[in-house]
Amino acid sequence: MRFLIALLLSTLTSLTWAANNSLSPSTYEELNAIQEQLAAQQYREAEEALLELEDDLNPGFGLALTYQLHGQLNLLQEKNKEAMLWYSKALALNVLAPAQESALSTTIAQLHLAAENNNAAIAELEPRLNNILSLEKDKNSDKKRGTDDKPVDWIQPLSFITLASAYQLEKNYAASVPWLIRGIERARSRGDQPKENWLQMLMAGHYQQKSYAKTAAVLDDLLRINPGKEDYWQQQAAVYQLLEQPALALRTLELGYAADYLTKPDSILLLVQLLISENIPERAGRILQAHLQDQSVELSERNWRVLAAAWQQGRERDKAVAAMREASTFMDDGSLLYRAAQMQQQNAQYQTALTDAEAALKKGLSERDKPRALMLAGSCAYELNDYTTARRYFQQALTLADVAANARVWLEYLDALEQYPG
Repeated sequence: MRFLIALLLSTLTSLTWAANNSLSPSTYEELNAIQEQLAAQQYREAEEALLELEDDLNPGFGLALTYQLHGQLNLLQEKNKEAMLWYSKALALNVLAPAQESALSTTIAQLHLAAENNNAAIAELEPRLNNILSLEKDKNSDKKRGTDDKPVDWIQPLSFITLASAYQLEKNYAASVPWLIRGIERARSRGDQPKENWLQMLMAGHYQQKSYAKTAAVLDDLLRINPGKEDYWQQQAAVYQLLEQPALALRTLELGYAADYLTKPDSILLLVQLLISENIPERAGRILQAHLQDQSVELSERNWRVLAAAWQQGRERDKAVAAMREASTFMDDGSLLYRAAQMQQQNAQYQTALTDAEAALKKGLSERDKPRALMLAGSCAYELNDYTTARRYFQQALTLADVAANARVWLEYLDALEQYPG
């Protein structure tokens, strides 16, 4: 806030002295001398000179500038309340040009904001800006009948943004948006790039009103200004998801990833999840595996599960099994090892299926999975012609109600094989 005020003061100063044709030569010289005293931090001398000059001047432009300089003196000494009083006295004379008036009123509003008096800032600035906008409109309407086509724009973009800031601090986003748009459009009409934080405020205003399409459009501008800010890529993808446009969300993250702007683990995982949901699981698997291998994404159960899901959806069963085994190392039970065993059994990989089923049983399984895992282990052992191992697992399964009948059929079948071999 202090930087903005200092910047505005320098603008006010140049505007003030540019209008010196309305001043007597002696007043102009005295004001210049006081300005030099302020620059030299000779505050006591400047105060004395200002008071003497104010006693000598009649109400008018010179006195308004003197009050304004008196306000600047107080501001330099961090006497903000006193500064506002002098600035208000300058405005009350109603002799400043519209550009000077809006700039000085903006300074007062900023001082109110610095004191957390947001409503006072609004009350100070909004009526004045509306009045000057009306004057601009009238002036520009008159100019259309003349030869000069350059439009009048007395109000600086920062004035609109200051008023919008006050409204946003009050969480009145609906009121802030029109002023933000005015400020941004005025900057562009002058050939200037809007400040990044102005666009951030506009994005927030649209988002808070659930105007998600407009939010995404502002994020386009922010990405053009600062594509290296990863949050913008994430935010735009999230907004497209709110708009139920996952393809656009994916396109956003794909562009950011291709340009090396996405480095945060949550960005990578969001990209991977969108690829899976948009039925591009092979690319999701390749991306996630690469980041798990270089540990730029955490080696956690959740992330290995996501990788397994990607490979499984892409029909890469061996890779899915490997990912499930990795995920299982972070788990207290053997549920994922059992899933891996199931996939291998379906692929007729009986030895590895048996190994994983045994490891799952050893690690521990739920009441639902344990009977099925015993049956899987028994049937895989049978396919490997290891009838002794098969019998052991079917006998264990015989004690569990869910699969007891099926286990008994298997055991009877094994008995028959032994009685009538070949």
